[in-house]
Amino acid sequence: MKNKPFIFTLLSVLCFIEPAIKVLYFRAITQFDFLVILANLKARNSFVEVFDFWIVFPLAGLLIMRLRKWTYYAFMSILAYIVYNIFTYEKYTWPYNSDTPFMYNYIVALGAFAVFAYFLSPKAREPFFDRRARLWETKTRYKVQISCKLKSSSLTFPSKILNISKTGAFVQDSPYINVGETLEMEFNFLGHTMEVPVQIIHKHNSHNKQGYGVEFKFKNFAQSVRMGKMINIIKKSHADLGATPKIAA
Repeated sequence: MKNKPFIFTLLSVLCFIEPAIKVLYFRAITQFDFLVILANLKARNSFVEVFDFWIVFPLAGLLIMRLRKWTYYAFMSILAYIVYNIFTYEKYTWPYNSDTPFMYNYIVALGAFAVFAYFLSPKAREPFFDRRARLWETKTRYKVQISCKLKSSSLTFPSKILNISKTGAFVQDSPYINVGETLEMEFNFLGHTMEVPVQIIHKHNSHNKQGYGVEFKFKNFAQSVRMGKMINIIKKSHADLGATPKIAA
């Protein structure tokens, strides 16, 4: 999936602006000044009142934007809460202060429910459960030939980085590597030793070479900065995208 599904972006935006829609609705039906409306809203300051008015819909939108396994279940829980509140709403109570929830909320809830139905398909859930399906998050990878060492708690063995990005790398096949484990990677780049923990994400074929995709698990911000600087140097060394820079290990 090369592009994020448009329905995710649209529904996220509708959820983010939902509190503002309620404020505009109050302004339309009361003709009160916005400062008066906000002052009245501020008076409703219990956690549940604040959550129901200001947070619940934007939180749902945020969860849709961040496609991960845990956000899938969190979004479903928030959606159930929203639907429950709409169908059990009592006239002229919080957070709508009207005889029914606003039409806008019905539309957003219906859209969210449609997304829920969509998520019942394994293909639709794929971006949440398989990071390889979220191609829009993939950083540019650069071909390299960098010798490295991979260390586990009981073994150190040589390997080679075949391509690299700011967030991960592709290393050559090895019988000592297992998907899911975390190793320590060490290599030399232009006279500087780089050490970074890596998690083995999956095994696949890249440009007719079997190997493992690894994700960098930086211990601190300094490691991330050093890797970013290194990638920038590699990027500049590519006269064209087909070239493999001759970087000595």
